[in-house]
Amino acid sequence: MAAPPGFQPAHLELEGGQKIKCLFKPNQYSIQKSNKWDVKEVVGKGLPKPQFGGGEPRKLSLDLFFDASYEGPDADVLGVTRALLKMMEVDPGLKGGVKGKNTGRPPHVTFTWGKVLTFQAVPDSLSIQYTLFHPDGRPIRATAKLSLIQVSKAEDGSSAAGEQKQNPTTRGDILRSHVVTDGDSLASIAFSAYGDPTKWRTIADANGIDDPLRLRRGTSLSIPRSVS
Repeated sequence: MAAPPGFQPAHLELEGGQKIKCLFKPNQYSIQKSNKWDVKEVVGKGLPKPQFGGGEPRKLSLDLFFDASYEGPDADVLGVTRALLKMMEVDPGLKGGVKGKNTGRPPHVTFTWGKVLTFQAVPDSLSIQYTLFHPDGRPIRATAKLSLIQVSKAEDGSSAAGEQKQNPTTRGDILRSHVVTDGDSLASIAFSAYGDPTKWRTIADANGIDDPLRLRRGTSLSIPRSVS
């Protein structure tokens, strides 16, 4: 998707590998994070101690832009906006999180812009406004307001929240951590940590990695102490 002046290419990566290309104006985007605190009055005290009730997931709010006028005189944005709307629908092939039941759910989504890789999230709300049309009514331009709710820890290592698949390794068994960069593989990380690339499975098992060929840039990996 070509970018008009003031905008930059970005994309939404959906669970399963589908990418929805979009345009992003680098003015601002917002991330909201809330914690729950219980404050109960104590007789005779003017400053009761708050009790931590748990953290809430982050919420990412984005304004995305779609402009088909740069793609050709007959192009429109119907395909991409349909993909956005479908992203909000339940996929019966995805596990819905109810124990013992495959109830279906919308796919997980990650917003990526340049080197900005946010966090895996679920789509919370979507609003699409069409602003320019062909004579036959097909929309040429559209703006989408999208809200995403975090479901796994942030890829930049700024949070420990979210569901992680890990084996029951104690902190004493952890040697160090490693943040994945472009060109990394489990074998190269194992060579750096242990001097032996064949010990990559130790790292894979410690981090719940099912596919060693798919390492996401920015992911923080726990490097356990090597076992002989």
